[in-house]
Amino acid sequence: MRPQYKAAATFLTTLLLTGCDSLIGLAGEKLQKTHLIDTCGEDDPACISAVEAQFDACHTKHKEHWNAFMKATNEKEEDLHLERYSLGLYDCIVDENGDPYFYYDPDA
Repeated sequence: MRPQYKAAATFLTTLLLTGCDSLIGLAGEKLQKTHLIDTCGEDDPACISAVEAQFDACHTKHKEHWNAFMKATNEKEEDLHLERYSLGLYDCIVDENGDPYFYYDPDA
């Protein structure tokens, strides 16, 4: 294979794999947001509104832990980074008094 074709194939493969990681990460974010909304329940529109209004900023604030979770190479690392992310995210989504709507319980 000619070097330029090999380089192009390598670049495209890398781009596709990186894109897949991004899609998996995005799907995980959407799943987390949906889970929080479901946890609010239909009877708590203020909670649902808080999740919808605050999730993106809170996720961005704790994204380093999310990214570390997504890149973890073993279960121990996954658990550690998911716990750090969840603690931060759950404490970040608050009501009008600044109290968190959610509390992270790793044993739940």
